[in-house]
Amino acid sequence: MSHLKERKEKNCLNCSAEVVGRYCHVCGQENLEPKETVWHLIQHFFNDITHFDGKFFETVKFLMWKPGFLSKQYMAGRRMSYLNPIRMYVFTSAIFFIFLFSLKKPEDMVGSGVKPKSLAQLQIRQADLAKAKASKDDDDDDNSEALRKLNIQIAKIRKVYGDSAKRTFSKSELDELTLQAYNDSLVAAGVSAADRERIEKYVKVIQNPETGTSFLGFNSGEYKTVEEYDSAEQKLPEDLRDGWLKRRITHRLITLNEEYHADRVRFREHLIENVMHSFPKILFVSLPIFAMILNILYFRHKQYLYVDHGIFSIHLYCGTFILLLAAILLGQLKGVVAWGWLKTIVTLLIVAVVIYMLIYLYKAMRGFYQQRRAKTFLKYFIVCSVATVINIFLFMVFLVISAVSI
Repeated sequence: MSHLKERKEKNCLNCSAEVVGRYCHVCGQENLEPKETVWHLIQHFFNDITHFDGKFFETVKFLMWKPGFLSKQYMAGRRMSYLNPIRMYVFTSAIFFIFLFSLKKPEDMVGSGVKPKSLAQLQIRQADLAKAKASKDDDDDDNSEALRKLNIQIAKIRKVYGDSAKRTFSKSELDELTLQAYNDSLVAAGVSAADRERIEKYVKVIQNPETGTSFLGFNSGEYKTVEEYDSAEQKLPEDLRDGWLKRRITHRLITLNEEYHADRVRFREHLIENVMHSFPKILFVSLPIFAMILNILYFRHKQYLYVDHGIFSIHLYCGTFILLLAAILLGQLKGVVAWGWLKTIVTLLIVAVVIYMLIYLYKAMRGFYQQRRAKTFLKYFIVCSVATVINIFLFMVFLVISAVSI
């Protein structure tokens, strides 16, 4: 309740309805004098904050220690004492993903462990190696080979990115540039495309046995531009032309090759960034599906409507966000503590949070649906299995969408 003076007039300033008492029965607005002082604004601000905090921490307490209780209370109509489930979901998911995205950059997730170097840093290294080679006392073949390779890499960077390249290059990117430079020299020497492809695959297998494919694991042929590919397709008989799907894929591959200069690492960085930012969407899409799974499992219990399963799912997701956030924060704490005994305590806390996360759904189902342990465990197993398959499918769908829209 506000500390402002109540108006003598009984018409609502918001909806013009007749007010009986202090609040409008139509829109709920308090019938107060509209003029406020700075002190009233300050009071209003702190009242709202403490009101929110009180509800929030009370809600979190029951969400964590009595899973399923809040959903039961909501279903019974007791809702004013706790934070609204939708507001709780928006708040907890926003905090969780903001913190998660701030921890890791995409380039950190695809890096080789070697710090990326800029063109200026490579040139400094080039000068040091050249100076060492010029020394009469230095006949190190390794230094000579490193200088030769570095010269090739710097020349290729200048050709592709220009002399004023600002970006940094990881080890795998530099190896890729070296391979491109070798391919250019083979072209200049008149080596056929088929022989170049065989040599490129052989070199890639030597450098990295896990790969050996062309850019992004696909091959867009020898076409440098979409126009060149379309022109070649037009010259073919209609029955030999690529189908609609293959044509679309080839167009996209050529565009990616043009945009990223066959730069796998930079492409993976952008792809991972797109996928990471798709996680909130994946969870948002999976939430009503999860509620539908529960609706099917508990179809014989007519007192539960689909909306009730939806509220239960929202509370479940909120609890999961909080537990995941706790595990991540403890993981960050473990990385900075120096004392061995404290590290052990933090590790045990992380294990405890993970175990609680695994049984949280079971406890929530027991608390909300009030069934026997054996039945609840069976349905818990079914829900986990089906939800895992659906989430993997959604992840693959969003992965494809991310790759196409990158």
